[in-house]
Amino acid sequence: MTWENIWQFHTANFRIDYDVTEEDDLDLSWDEDGSARAGLESGKYVAFQARVAVWYDGDIIGSDYLGGCIYEKPEDFIDHRGSKKQYGSYFSDMVSSAIKEARNYMCKSRPKMRCA
Repeated sequence: MTWENIWQFHTANFRIDYDVTEEDDLDLSWDEDGSARAGLESGKYVAFQARVAVWYDGDIIGSDYLGGCIYEKPEDFIDHRGSKKQYGSYFSDMVSSAIKEARNYMCKSRPKMRCA
C-alpha cells in the first residue's frame, strides 16, 4: 500500500502527517440515488482511505484511519480550515485521536516523563 502525503505539521520532536491511499473496498450501499457512483465514474469525486499519523524518531507512534472517504479531492477532507464549526470534522477528530495514542505511547515508553 502506497500512501500519498497531503498535509504535514512539525514540532521540535514530532511530525503529524495526513496521507491518503486508494480505496480498494468501497461500499456504496448507502448511495440510493446513484449520485456518488456517478461522480466517482465521471472523475468528479475520488475515493480514498485517510490516515493521520504521528511520527517520532522515524516511527509511527500514534495513528487513526478512515476508509470510504469520497471527496472532490483529498485536500477537501481537511474541512475545518476557515470554518467556525467546532464539531463534526473527521479530520480534526483523527488528529486528536492520533495525538492521544502518541501521548499514551510516550508515557508508557518513557516512565520518567510527566504525563497528565
